[in-house]
Amino acid sequence: MRWITLGFLFVLFTINYADKSIAGFASVHISKEFGLSPIQWGLVGSSFFWSFIISSIFGSSLSERFGTKKMLTFMALIWSILQLGAFFIHNLEALIIYRILLGVFEGPFFAIVLTHLYKWFAPESRGAATAIINFGSPVGSLVSAPILVYFINHFGWRMAFASLGILSLVWLVLWVFIGKEHPENSVVEEKIKKGTVPVKPKVRFSEVSSALASRNFILTILLAFTAYWLLTWIQVWMPSYLIKVVKVSSTEMGNLLAITGLGAGLFTIGIATISRYIHKKTSSYKMSHVVVIGVSILIGACLFYSITQVHSVAWVIFCFCAGKGLYSIVMSLGPHMISRLVPERSTFMIGTYTACTTLAGVIGPIVTGSLVQKAGNNVVQGYNSSILLFAVLGGVFAILYILIANPDKFFRKKELSVEKEPENLIV
Repeated sequence: MRWITLGFLFVLFTINYADKSIAGFASVHISKEFGLSPIQWGLVGSSFFWSFIISSIFGSSLSERFGTKKMLTFMALIWSILQLGAFFIHNLEALIIYRILLGVFEGPFFAIVLTHLYKWFAPESRGAATAIINFGSPVGSLVSAPILVYFINHFGWRMAFASLGILSLVWLVLWVFIGKEHPENSVVEEKIKKGTVPVKPKVRFSEVSSALASRNFILTILLAFTAYWLLTWIQVWMPSYLIKVVKVSSTEMGNLLAITGLGAGLFTIGIATISRYIHKKTSSYKMSHVVVIGVSILIGACLFYSITQVHSVAWVIFCFCAGKGLYSIVMSLGPHMISRLVPERSTFMIGTYTACTTLAGVIGPIVTGSLVQKAGNNVVQGYNSSILLFAVLGGVFAILYILIANPDKFFRKKELSVEKEPENLIV
């Protein structure tokens, strides 16, 4: 059943990221229809994350009360309604409101889906399972591009949104009848049968303060922030970048995005497998997570820098395949480390991690829009500046991460404090 559950979560992850990316695929059409400038388009891309950040913290906490299956069911239902409601968007204001509402109901998704996933997989398998789930990101946002671009070109961008709404409804119906909250005969299930499951109290700041202030949390956030900046750039700006800078057609753009998504996803899964192997050999999070993440992003930063110097189609696509895959490894391995900082409050910790990370979605699209508009007729310079920005951020934060972060030391201290608690209580 755990692989069926993984399959369900993967499909919903795919729908989620296709929904986030479809506006980017239709950027040229929407901008032309509504007469938008680059800065206005950046505002559209950013608006999705205005509410996303707040809801990712508060919404994820609700799963502790109602359960992850119910929360995923509710979110899928609301997505379906909103996606089918795209036919009512006829101006910039309505488009921004629509994006804000999507952000409200998609914000808690990442934390809740990982919390649900972790119920079904042992700790040593969670990194690989998360990498498979995260593969839904490139499948949804990039591999599905040719299909969504076809819908946009032949039936309009509103119909493309509606098609995702229908997919969400199909998923919802199957999930209600097949999906389960947790494995059968699990400890949690036995406690539910006996009526001994304690209700978790509200999160107290004292429980999580040391973890939130730790260098491991802060540096992981900074790298994930950079990776999300890249992810948002790909969703919002890469389609127009390929058309305006690389000079490909709309159909070619969709095909190239599909190649990029598939290649990036395979890169991430491969690196996650290497990380798992290293952890099995060393039992060290420093070596298997910190070093793997840091080195991967450092290599990715170098590849992205090279794009600003070499503009051939083949090289650009290779760099985005490899670079996105290398950057995305922090999105697979990072949450597992974050959840281990305070295991009993893992949903809250991942929700906070998601909120901090997705700040890049608020800032990135607007900054890119400003750089592109400021460049004027020199479109290549504008886009190159935006690429150089997330390359430099990745390189700097990766070096700091490798040198400073040490989760092993934090975990050892936490284990020692837990061992001492009974003695303190006796005294």
